[in-house]
Amino acid sequence: MHEFDVIVVGGGLSGGLPAAAYLQRAGASVALVETRDRTASFFSSYERGPGVRFDVAPVNFSCVSPALADLDLAAHGYRFDVPDVLHSTLDGSGNASTMYGDLTRTVNDLARFSERDAARFAELMTALSSRAREILAVAFFTPAPDLDRALELTSQAVGIPSAELWELNGPDVVERLFESDAVRVALTALPAINLFGELLLPGEGAMAWLWSFLLSSCRAPDGSSSLSAALERAFIAHGGTLLLNTTAQGFVRDDDGVCRGVQVEIGRQRDVLIARHAVISNLGADLSAQLLGEEIRPGWRSAGRTVFTADLVLDRPIAWPHEGFRDAQRVYLVWEDWDRCLQWLRAAREEREEVFLGHLELTQFSVLYGSGEAGTPLRVRFGTGPFVDEDWPARIERYEQAVRERIAELDPHVTIRSLDLGTPLDYWRLNPAARHGNPVGGDFGEGQWMHERLPYRSEVPGLYFSNSVWPTSMSWMAPGCNAASAVAEDMGIRDQVWWSSPPLPEIAVASAAAGRERLDG
Repeated sequence: MHEFDVIVVGGGLSGGLPAAAYLQRAGASVALVETRDRTASFFSSYERGPGVRFDVAPVNFSCVSPALADLDLAAHGYRFDVPDVLHSTLDGSGNASTMYGDLTRTVNDLARFSERDAARFAELMTALSSRAREILAVAFFTPAPDLDRALELTSQAVGIPSAELWELNGPDVVERLFESDAVRVALTALPAINLFGELLLPGEGAMAWLWSFLLSSCRAPDGSSSLSAALERAFIAHGGTLLLNTTAQGFVRDDDGVCRGVQVEIGRQRDVLIARHAVISNLGADLSAQLLGEEIRPGWRSAGRTVFTADLVLDRPIAWPHEGFRDAQRVYLVWEDWDRCLQWLRAAREEREEVFLGHLELTQFSVLYGSGEAGTPLRVRFGTGPFVDEDWPARIERYEQAVRERIAELDPHVTIRSLDLGTPLDYWRLNPAARHGNPVGGDFGEGQWMHERLPYRSEVPGLYFSNSVWPTSMSWMAPGCNAASAVAEDMGIRDQVWWSSPPLPEIAVASAAAGRERLDG
């Protein structure tokens, strides 16, 4: 039997690992329990041939996370840069557009379709970026989201009264702001993958569309695993205890119902870890309920939409005819026009399988890491639809063929050397908290949005959760920051000079300011 101030169960990048690192640096003694032989397995890099590198989670939002500065991750080896090209979009009518780190270039690109829309987008981005720090602070980097304040700030940016904005969904806002179908489609490609919520719901949909543009993506030259490695080093450098290959068997509660520890199995040996102050679960609602032996928050669900990915090794990069596409980490293949976009959103919300391939996200890992001697890495990601049925063999064959056909349409002369389809079941095997095939746990929509999130402070005294910010949870580490903040507040150790508040780092603010200066100039 061993005692610690805090025991964290699950070393995920989004929640468990940063929560442990924060609390250990704040002076608590922390044990981090991870069932695998490494932490953050769902945000790791891997190869499909010599030099052909992929990432499990291809999008890196760490540059908007306070953890970079708070935990001094640069001192622990983490490096990143911000790409010139953010992402590109190709719609079914052949319209190509690119989002750049330089706002002026993005505005000029959109002006090809509508100068009015381009100017309106510039105004919107300038207004949002000036409020980004506070919106992120009150909505996401906090254990207690202030929806009213977040709505007020967003209302100011978009120029629509708060009460009226709360009645609008995502498409309503798009139609009010922009006149060109090409612009509407291009600017909905990213929000449509549900970064911040369900686009068709009033209020949530408007916020989900607008908040997607608060994010800044970056890239780590050493691969995504370098972020978790830096977090591990920060945790251990301050005296943290990392227990790998250790499986939690159950939560320990005293006679008063307070969670006091964790039963674990290390190899074939069983032990009990006692927590003097808190147990943090990074396992999601379903697995946490199993370890607790009772239901947690009835009504919180983690079913619904799913994700498929196809890892392709090509003989060379795709020969894009469009400017910016060759340097885009991500390319979105989307709808022919705005009406079809709306049809797809409705069908996706109904989880109809036939819409799976109507919105594809291509990640060009060759832009991040180059090509290897075995070929060029490319991922195709698509989603929405059922998870459990008896049609898996036929579905996999059908999707593989569809992916091959889409690649042939883009570039008839490129050769696919290999194709590995990742199913929702594969994601669950990699991350048991990814219930029903959702890659990071929870729902893509209203089931886990703002005040409906699984609470950081659970209804069980002494038990906390660190996976309560969906979506975009992984690389920006908000769940871990928030869970650590809740525990630290309850322990009386939250007041640390290095612990940021408000929690948006200067890089995102400086990047937005630079974009505005270039635009004004």
